[in-house]
Amino acid sequence: MGRMESVWGKDCSEFKPKRWLENGEYCKESSFKFPIFHAGPRMYLGRDMAYIQMKSIVASLMKIFDIDVVDKDKCPENLLSLTLKMKGGLSVKVRARARDTTSASTSGG
Repeated sequence: MGRMESVWGKDCSEFKPKRWLENGEYCKESSFKFPIFHAGPRMYLGRDMAYIQMKSIVASLMKIFDIDVVDKDKCPENLLSLTLKMKGGLSVKVRARARDTTSASTSGG
């Protein structure tokens, strides 16, 4: 549903963050536009917990690692399946962040 022309218009496959702006302000879409998880009789009951878990895991990974997309100029293609995937995946480089040693110092006594 996230890329259906009948829902989003002719430019449904384009990445357009401005789609949700109205006069420069964020304009929230109706949750019924995505009824599979967000609204209606089939709303996913664990949605809020899943969002909290996802955000905490991503935050903890970003604290430890620098993550860079390999080919930033290439727009990933979608692979239609039961779940929406990227064709060929998304290649990234992951490096451990340098640890801050100044906060780990101990005072002598």
